[in-house]
Amino acid sequence: MPREIKAVTLRARSPLRFLTMAPLIFAVYLLFFHRLTDRDLWSSHEARAAMDAQTVLDDGVWGLPRLYDGRLELQKPPLYYWLVALLAWLRGGVVDAWAVRLPAAGAATLCVLLLGIGLGVGSKRSAAGLMAATVLATALHFTWLARIGRIDMPLTLSVTLALGGLYLARGRSLWMRWPLLVLAYLAVAAGVMLKGPIGIVLPAAALGSHLVGELGLPRPGRWRTWIAALTELGVWWGVPLVAALTLPWFVWANCATGGEFFRVFLWHHNIERGFGGGNLRTNPWWFYLPQFAGDFLPWSLLFPLAVWWSYRRGLCRTDAEARFGLIWFISLFLVLSCSRFKRADYLLPAYPGAAVFLGCIGQHWLRELTPQRRRCTIAGLISLAGIMVMVWLVRVQWQLPAREPYRDYGVFAARIRQLAPCPNEVVFFRTEAHPLAFHLGRPLALIVQWPELKARLLQPGMHYLVTPPQYVEESRLALPGIRLERLLDNTDLSGGEHERPLVLLRVQSEVRDPQPTIGSSVP
Repeated sequence: MPREIKAVTLRARSPLRFLTMAPLIFAVYLLFFHRLTDRDLWSSHEARAAMDAQTVLDDGVWGLPRLYDGRLELQKPPLYYWLVALLAWLRGGVVDAWAVRLPAAGAATLCVLLLGIGLGVGSKRSAAGLMAATVLATALHFTWLARIGRIDMPLTLSVTLALGGLYLARGRSLWMRWPLLVLAYLAVAAGVMLKGPIGIVLPAAALGSHLVGELGLPRPGRWRTWIAALTELGVWWGVPLVAALTLPWFVWANCATGGEFFRVFLWHHNIERGFGGGNLRTNPWWFYLPQFAGDFLPWSLLFPLAVWWSYRRGLCRTDAEARFGLIWFISLFLVLSCSRFKRADYLLPAYPGAAVFLGCIGQHWLRELTPQRRRCTIAGLISLAGIMVMVWLVRVQWQLPAREPYRDYGVFAARIRQLAPCPNEVVFFRTEAHPLAFHLGRPLALIVQWPELKARLLQPGMHYLVTPPQYVEESRLALPGIRLERLLDNTDLSGGEHERPLVLLRVQSEVRDPQPTIGSSVP
């Protein structure tokens, strides 16, 4: 009889769980996917990804993607660009906003579902999982980055998969542990192919801190405990697996570029940025404190209260999942704060840890309330999440479209190609307007020095030049004897203002080396 009652209860709970998850799924659609492709590729990162993916499809060369001006993509490993190219190939071979942004929106959706499933099913804490998923989905900056084609969101998914898989694998039977471990190490390899060494540093820092908290520091007398834990987590075969999946491409890319890949990517974008070398802008160590307070709204307001309340109740000693989430957040926060070069987007992989902690503490808090207060509190939290959804609906429906003329490059590119149809080359001088370059298509060239530009413009034929307005006047002295015809300003197409004013110039050269003329000017 008790078994029958239990079976009936479980069957009754299944529709209830669906009904509680359905609003979250609908909210995820509104937050991440609604009108996702209505705006232009505003971000430079989005336009770079679009160009890299399109050249992969056009040229059939997947190893090292290129920008439209012919430069190799050496800032990041190519996994994100491969994903964009694959999505574009499935949709006809043309890269568009869907292909560029879908990896980020899909990764954000999987992060939210993983928190709900990981806590709800893996740890048998459905209420904590639902709250954690809701917190993550509605956190201000997480929602915004889900709508932008940047690498940080897929990297967050790889860190979430890796840490979630490793955490859930401990204490499981062998047949349940192996799939989780394989998934975790594949996720680490994906993180490395997305953003390089940081893809393994972040999960290693969080996992190492968690093991120190559980086992103590690895000192004599505890080696066996540590070795047993690392063996259970498959470190001895997992790390070689990650190396086998990633190192061959890095070695090949460095050899194919004559050592340039390691110099640009590993040295400049990782070591120099991390330690503040060169002429890079640096940020103070406390940069992420106010950044997290603003970017994790509205839940950052509850985070310090949850830490204080859990400390008073001793929950970080008794609640393993809450402790793991807090360690996840703090360890990544500290690691990223040690870097001299900081961006708000870099903290994104720490957000799921904060959401897990808040979900677990929220579950404890609700249990201590009376039924009436519990209902009021749940209604308040749902209302707060609903307000965030409405805020984003307003922003997506009205605010972002209102900014489209100020940040759009498609209209300017179309007018340029009317005046300079393919195969005319457009030269970009002292500007890297990647969204404009993507819309223009090839052939393009990038020049930054006046002598090189002069040599190019003196070649016979018609030349088209895009440059910021300030260099038009400067060209009178830098390009004597060359008459620049001003054809078009992008500000004329956007109501008088644009985030990056640019000018289209035309030069007609008939001889190889004309003599300077006194009357040369820029109309």
